[in-house]
Amino acid sequence: MFLVNGGSGAGSAEYSDCFHINSPLYDMIRLLKRGVTMLRIMQVDPSMEISFRHYQLSLKQMFFAGHPAYIINRKRSNYFPFVILKDDEIIGAFALERGAILSVMDAPKTAIYLRGLSLDSRHQGKGYFRKVLQELERYINEQDPDITDLYLMVNVNNDNGYYAFIKSGFIDRQKTVKQSLVTLKVLSKSL
Repeated sequence: MFLVNGGSGAGSAEYSDCFHINSPLYDMIRLLKRGVTMLRIMQVDPSMEISFRHYQLSLKQMFFAGHPAYIINRKRSNYFPFVILKDDEIIGAFALERGAILSVMDAPKTAIYLRGLSLDSRHQGKGYFRKVLQELERYINEQDPDITDLYLMVNVNNDNGYYAFIKSGFIDRQKTVKQSLVTLKVLSKSL
């Protein structure tokens, strides 16, 4: 388990060796402390029953990110789903993915893809998005130092999502990908 103090102060850390990006799923929990609020990032194990019954996301945001149940229940090799919890309430979801998706974006084989990151609309605007991204980057570096870049795709009509990632240090690769009827911008960040 790894503890991170929120805000600008120095953090304290406690490590355990669990989950490796190239290995089968393990129960991995990360804690983010922001003031008195504790956020947990937990890898989803196939045996877990996860409910999004109380999860709130606008239809527009769901269109852009995908329904969180879809994101965490996809069955693929090299696919690692996570949920973000606050006080045992699911407030976010995302997945990390390796493999064929990287070639679609012309990403190097040393990259990893961030899929479907969303936060419950009641928890947006509180700094959780940036804190989760920072912890995710730290986690990837610890678990697999050979991963050099974090890639993602954003719908060309999703200005809020695009600028949130740009403000978090992602770079527009000036490449678009067409998936079905949707055009996506490719963004990346060096780790």
